[in-house]
Amino acid sequence: MGLIVPEDFPLESLANEAERRVVTAFRDRLNDGWLILPDVGFQGTKQEHQLDVVLIHSGIGIIDIEVKSHRMSIIEGRWCDNRKKEVIRQPPVQAKDNAYGLRALLRAEFPSLPHLQVPYGIALPNTAQIKGALGPELQPCQVLLSGDLDEPGDKIDEIACLRADSQVLTDADVEAIVSFLRPDAEFVFDHLARQRHARSRLNDLCATQVRTLETLDANRRVIVNGAAGTGKTRLGLAWARRAFARDERVLLTCFNDPLAGHLRDLAVDDEDFVVGPFLRLAFDLEGMPPIDIPNDADNNWWNTVGIGHLQADWHLVTSRFDTIVVDEAQDFSPAWLALLATLLDPEGPRRMYLLADRAQMLYSRGFVAPAAEDGWVQAELTVNCRNAKEIGRLLRRRLGGAASPSEAPDAIGLEYVSVDEGDQDRIVEVVRDLIDRLVLDERDPGTVMVLTFSTALRDRLTADLGLTGWEDRANGIVVQTVHRAKGLESDTVLLVTDHGEVREDLLYVGVSRAVSELLIIAPEGVGTRLGLINSHHSA
Repeated sequence: MGLIVPEDFPLESLANEAERRVVTAFRDRLNDGWLILPDVGFQGTKQEHQLDVVLIHSGIGIIDIEVKSHRMSIIEGRWCDNRKKEVIRQPPVQAKDNAYGLRALLRAEFPSLPHLQVPYGIALPNTAQIKGALGPELQPCQVLLSGDLDEPGDKIDEIACLRADSQVLTDADVEAIVSFLRPDAEFVFDHLARQRHARSRLNDLCATQVRTLETLDANRRVIVNGAAGTGKTRLGLAWARRAFARDERVLLTCFNDPLAGHLRDLAVDDEDFVVGPFLRLAFDLEGMPPIDIPNDADNNWWNTVGIGHLQADWHLVTSRFDTIVVDEAQDFSPAWLALLATLLDPEGPRRMYLLADRAQMLYSRGFVAPAAEDGWVQAELTVNCRNAKEIGRLLRRRLGGAASPSEAPDAIGLEYVSVDEGDQDRIVEVVRDLIDRLVLDERDPGTVMVLTFSTALRDRLTADLGLTGWEDRANGIVVQTVHRAKGLESDTVLLVTDHGEVREDLLYVGVSRAVSELLIIAPEGVGTRLGLINSHHSA
């Protein structure tokens, strides 16, 4: 959703309905990175200029769009109205003059922008098609017909690419230009506001998608598959809450401790609404004999001593539930799921719901999705509603993620910094500099997460930079491994590795944690794999 500047601009003040329709289409259907300045007037060196719509984007540039309300046609190279009468001032000439006038004005006002370009286009909201050749003055992408206003972003991007040599605008440049063209408007480029807007928009999109599958809980056994960011956790919570509202005893579980903590924060605080990571929760079930869990218990202890204890004494468990919801079910072995199924009260509704993503099978535990032939209702979440546009596009094109909705907000940033293989000293410096930059931007530490692919690098960053673990997240910026971050998300993610070869499923999980900003610090092997090697800067 584009932002009109000023936000209270009276659309009724525009010259005609056509201009109002174009501005409204830009507001409703462009991405939120676009600023829309209707009716911009100024005195040029030779004449007065009145521009119908000026579009500004910090990552793309400035575009002038002139609006013509008549149904237009081209006869012998001349633009004519619906009566076949030649228009006195030819639209291509007018658009070019206005764009060049704006370019000259801004270059003179801002000496730091000597290479600024202002490409232009013509919007014809009442014309479905142009009869006749456009001629050499315009490219087809520079003409927006009525149908193009349904999805104007593609044409606008193409217009911007006509002057790809234009000087890149910084956020400060955008603020200064807007203040110059709209001196009475209060406009500040606020990263925090953009983050809040992005998360709010994505939450709304996710809620809409998930709502369509909530009523699948009328069935006794359901499995929903979905790629990263499609709303599986939200759906699992909705099912658990709905079951609790039906006075059912609910168990909501997953494998990771951090995800379980997140679920617990959002769940109902009641003894009949049990939430926890499967292995730790299993030791606390009624009837399970106690066992001392070492503080330094590693994977070997859990996979041998811990699992052995559970399997040997599971028959002693007396806890029973009416509904069991398993998030990130691909982390579970078939034996674990079978154990959970025995906790369903045979006298109750015996509901079991699984949510899984086959692309996030980081653990080799033999998970196999239950089949429809065995009585499992199958469904799929298909749209990525977590990641802002550029991050979602990277995930989709390079790692097989789900498609993003066309109305997804723009990312605040997608940045790649190249470091040498194995150079942890340099990585620490780069991460420190990036965190300092975020702090200067007044980012909330709780919205920033640093992810690594190894415990060794995680521990190094913790020791050198004073970062915190997930359990101490209230005290600073969290650093954790990608494995533990599965199922979670953060507005800003620093994805860090000292190895150029990283498993694709781990990259998929790491990239998909970022909602609106992704900063990747890695050797060139990772940059090449993600298609970022031509747009990086070296550390």
